[in-house]
Amino acid sequence: MRGKGLVGRRIIKTGISVFITALICILLKLPPEFAVIAAIVTIEPTASDSIRKGLVRFPASAIGAGFAVLFVFLFGPSATSFTLAAIFTILLCQKLKLYDGILVATLTAVAMVPDIQDHHHVLTFLSRLGTTFIGITVSSLVNFFILPPKFSPIIKEKLVPNLQLAGKVLVDTIETIINMKQTKADAPSEDYLKLRQSTEKISELVSFQEKEWKYHRIKLSEYRNFNKLRKTNLISQKIVLHLGNLQYVKEPGSFTTAEKELVMEAVFSIKAILASPTFDIDNRHYELANELDQLLKEEANLKQASNQYFHHFTPKRIVYFQLLSIHDCLEELQST
Repeated sequence: MRGKGLVGRRIIKTGISVFITALICILLKLPPEFAVIAAIVTIEPTASDSIRKGLVRFPASAIGAGFAVLFVFLFGPSATSFTLAAIFTILLCQKLKLYDGILVATLTAVAMVPDIQDHHHVLTFLSRLGTTFIGITVSSLVNFFILPPKFSPIIKEKLVPNLQLAGKVLVDTIETIINMKQTKADAPSEDYLKLRQSTEKISELVSFQEKEWKYHRIKLSEYRNFNKLRKTNLISQKIVLHLGNLQYVKEPGSFTTAEKELVMEAVFSIKAILASPTFDIDNRHYELANELDQLLKEEANLKQASNQYFHHFTPKRIVYFQLLSIHDCLEELQST
């Protein structure tokens, strides 16, 4: 799987970063442990994130090193120095909003405490800061030049089963609604939660690819392919939104047998289209959409003719409206 390939890339780049960082420090006769820590935590999914977070982690590391030197000077390499260095580093990084640098700064602070030599506080501070800078710089350069990540194949690989899962969630949800006999708890299904999580992950990968291309030249064909995937994902997000609205229908809709048959035929038609590689919509599906539209209008007129208080969106109207909304999404998918 391509997803596993991504993990492999990051492991390889981490290994290269650690090796180069340690080699530089050894050649310069500097302690490599702090540089290696910085190199490991600086490897990010994209070169953009490595550079951006590296610019945060370096001043954060300086804060951690500074507090380590200060408290060792005041209390020696004691438990008090460890505790105060960690606490003050975290507090100041939070105050300065250096959130991405808190981990490496705190590690730098506590790791420095036992290694600070008497009467060499300033030199130790500069040495640790220099090695951290080496680690961050090497890691960022490796992430930029070596095995730049390509997320489009992973996005494509995940979109197909995601849309198929959307079809399954739709069928299960509508079957539950139209066969409902009494009010139920308004809790989303496990498959829907899984679908939403998967959609969020795909959207994150889309964001990663957009960031990555700020620093790398791309082919026009690659951009066109990615743009199609991005549009497909946006439409997928809208479908998930409509499915989410259906999750909270908790009252019986009193569907007639004919209405149930029409709704289920439309639902299975939608599921088949979502599973199709080209999202082709046949004439029968358009007929079903028109019939649903007519039922939606009839349901609205029926409620308006009543003098009693009513909810504008009954279970029936919600089902018809959401199915028609998903139909509109299918038309968008077909045109991508």
